[in-house]
Amino acid sequence: MRRRTFGILLILIGCIIIGIAFYIRYMGERKQKELLAEYERVLYEIGQYNIEDNGAASSRDETDAVAVDNNLENNPEEVKSVVENNKAIAILEIPRIELTVAVVQGTEPKDLKYAVGHFENTAMPGESGNFCVAGHRSYTYSEYFNRLDELEKGDTIIAKTEKGTFEYEVYEKMVVEPTEVAVLEPTKEATITLVTCTPIRVATHRLIIKGRLMQ
Repeated sequence: MRRRTFGILLILIGCIIIGIAFYIRYMGERKQKELLAEYERVLYEIGQYNIEDNGAASSRDETDAVAVDNNLENNPEEVKSVVENNKAIAILEIPRIELTVAVVQGTEPKDLKYAVGHFENTAMPGESGNFCVAGHRSYTYSEYFNRLDELEKGDTIIAKTEKGTFEYEVYEKMVVEPTEVAVLEPTKEATITLVTCTPIRVATHRLIIKGRLMQ
């Protein structure tokens, strides 16, 4: 009888753990959708984005964009507020791996829960210098860079911001030790560096993808 009770208890604990994992993943996806919808609407309002013509936006649940639109359309001043206070600073798109994700400021665990993060004190998209971004591959909260290893030389990385849309061409892919931070150093030209852990789940090294701004 005790063995049976213990077995049932283990099953219940397992179900609870699985349920919590699914809930965390659901909340992460919901937060990411909110970040994207808000920033897409901001870009649309300032003339940098066309939601109706953008395949990434139309492929997501339209209610996200509609909800933000309802908040802004009757109050233009709120657009300015969202621009100033919205956590997202850019939208990153990688066609090769069908990724569209919001970029937030910072690379602390709290920043990477629902998005990919911009390394502070590195260049912004389109600027001369090294625009550096980190993201998880296999994690409880997010897996936005889980297919980053599929990128090859010549692939395109797109960064959409309030200042415009910038396209980078991948020119290098490498694996380095976690201590090799030279990959984040400034560059004279406008470049992008994507950083994630590798191998998946083991995370002993860092996968680095580098690209140059396309003229």
